[in-house]
This record gives sequence, structure tokens and C-alpha cells, in this order.
Amino acid sequence: MALTEATRAMTSVQIPLYLRALGADVTQVGLFFTLSAIIPLVLLILGGWLSDSLGRLRAIAIGSVAGVLAYVIFAMASSWQGAILAPAFLAVAFALIRPSYRAFLADQTLPENRGRIFGSAETITNITWIFGPPLGGFLAQNYGFERLFFATGLACAVAGEVILLMARTNPPAAEPPAAIPSLRSLRTSLIEMGALILSGGVITWLLITDGVRDVAFRTSFELMPVYLKDIWGLTVQDIGFLDGIFGVVLVATSYPAGWLCDKISERFALVCGLAAVLASRLAFILVSRFWGFAFSWSLLAIGVALMDPAIQSLISKGAPQRLRGICYGLLTTSWGLISLPSPWIGGLLWARFGPRAPFLATVILGALTLIPAWTKLAVPKASPETTKDARPTA
Repeated sequence: MALTEATRAMTSVQIPLYLRALGADVTQVGLFFTLSAIIPLVLLILGGWLSDSLGRLRAIAIGSVAGVLAYVIFAMASSWQGAILAPAFLAVAFALIRPSYRAFLADQTLPENRGRIFGSAETITNITWIFGPPLGGFLAQNYGFERLFFATGLACAVAGEVILLMARTNPPAAEPPAAIPSLRSLRTSLIEMGALILSGGVITWLLITDGVRDVAFRTSFELMPVYLKDIWGLTVQDIGFLDGIFGVVLVATSYPAGWLCDKISERFALVCGLAAVLASRLAFILVSRFWGFAFSWSLLAIGVALMDPAIQSLISKGAPQRLRGICYGLLTTSWGLISLPSPWIGGLLWARFGPRAPFLATVILGALTLIPAWTKLAVPKASPETTKDARPTA
């Protein structure tokens, strides 16, 4: 998973710049990310369901193959319109890998330790955010974007091979039993998930509050590297170093954030994380030098570190084991549907009201989630956690 995360770390801030190099303007960059978000929304539910049916590791291995194809397409694109094919394969990879990985961790952990386990796992994978972005910036600036994408494709291939070996030689005891996927089992899972979402419990409110949060954050996130380069003249490598600073802070704070979930509560960690991200966006538009932007990036890392374990723990405690894969996939799909036009809207706000407008919109919208998150996102006393069928090891 660290290798898989490394590919994302090396390319996430470079893709908007690559699109600009291919001739896309700021509005088209926002439109690209809006269009590229459609396919994951279609596939995430199926990816989570396949994880529940085929097994977590098998689903991750299949997703790795799709990741290789995506980066090869990026490397060979001759226009920003041609590059739109790459996110289709990245979507397949994301839909299979992300729900499976999170469900895999939840399957093998005890509820009282889950926040720390998620925090520890995030620490390990997020180490790649220390060296990945600077390395990505170095490769893009000195050897070109094409070689950067070929390198990340190779890393994805190695990750897939490791997962295949792991699935063959050491199948995890806590994985749900493999079954042949069928339309009937998909229908049954969707009906059960629908009932869970409409129940008015923690899953319902997590869907609402985190959906608004996702709209707010995605209005400006993909425009951050464009703002740094076009407005303040930072180089591609400078932006890579900023993401590297983000990685250092993220790694340093992920485990303490998981500990905070277990010792106090998931909602406390989540609200603190939301506040940190909103503060980071405010700092981002108020500073003008590299180290000011580094401070903003650090606040963003603290916010992400606090929110991620809290959200994953809440989902795992709000859904039974047999539905964990599809639950992670369905909730991510729902958030994505709500935020689908956000990058494009952010580009329009930039064009009409100035480059700071998308970031101010993020702060205003994000602040609306603070009170519902605190009042509604408490772990239910009668959790649907099913421990009799699982054999957690940590």
C-alpha cells in the first residue's frame, strides 16, 4: 500500500501542472477534475461489493493492474483531452483498492484499538508523502512528465505483485469468505446499505456532514498548485517540496490522531481536523512566501491526519463486517456525487471573482459542518459490529 500511495504522492500536485503544459486553461483544469470524478462514482459501489465477495487482497491486486494502465495513458497523452482517459483506469484502481484496504484493516482489529490501527496504517503509507512529492517534482522538472508517469506505473506494478504473493501465501483469517459475485447478492447488499443510510444513525449523519465538507474542500484543492505557480511564481519543484512538508507533518501526526480517536472520541478528532483544514485555507490566501505556504500545508496535514482515522473508525463501527467493503464504497460515492461539480465551480469562481475566491468559498462552506459533526457523529451504543464471525488480531 505504501508503493501504491507513493504513485499518488508523486503525481497529485503534478497532474494540474501537466494539464497546463498540455494547453489547458484554469477553467479546463477544473473541468478535467470534475469529469474525471464521474467514473469513480459509478465504480466505487461495485468495487466495495467485489471486495466483500472476492476478498480484500484479490480486489487490491486487480486494482493495481488498472493503476499501471492509467499512468501509461498519462505518459502517452498528447493533449489534455486525451489525458481524460487515464482517470478512467485510476477510477477502477481507486474503486477496488481504497474500500478493500480500509475494510481489510477493520476486519482484523478490535473496536477499542481501531483508531490507533487506522492511524498507524496511515503513518506507514503516508511516509511516501515525505519523499514522493519532491521526487515527483524532481522527475517532472528534470526529465519531463512522461518519465514521471512511467516511473509511477512501474511502482504500481510492483505493488500489485506483492499483493498477489501475499494473497497466495498468507490469506488473512479475518477476511470474509470468498463467494461468486452475483446480481442477487449485489441487490441484497444495496438494500441493506440503503436501510443503514436511512436509519438516522451515525452513517446517515456522516454522509451529510462529510458530503458538505467534500464539496467545500474540492472547490479549491485542485487549484492550489495552479495558484502557487501562476500567482506567486513557485516552480514545479518548489510545489513538490511543499507537498513533502505536508508528508512530514502527516506522518508525525497520524498515530497521535488515531490515539485521540480511541481515548476521547472520533467526533472530537473529526471536528478538530475540520477546524485545522479551514485554518489552512485561510492561511493559504493570506501569505505570500514559501514558508508561509509551508505553514498552510502543515495545517492541512494536521487536519487530514485528524479526520481520516476518525471517519474510517466511524464507518467501521456503524456497519457490520459483511457490508464494510460496500459501505466504504457507497459512502465515498455519495460524497463524490455531492462534490462532483466542485472543481469546475472553483475554476469559475477564480475566473469571475479572482484567484482567492475558491479558497474563501471553502472556508465558508466548511464552517457549516462543524456543529452537525459535533452534535450527531457519536458512535452508537448498540454498534452493528459483528465480532462473532471475525477474528481480529489487533
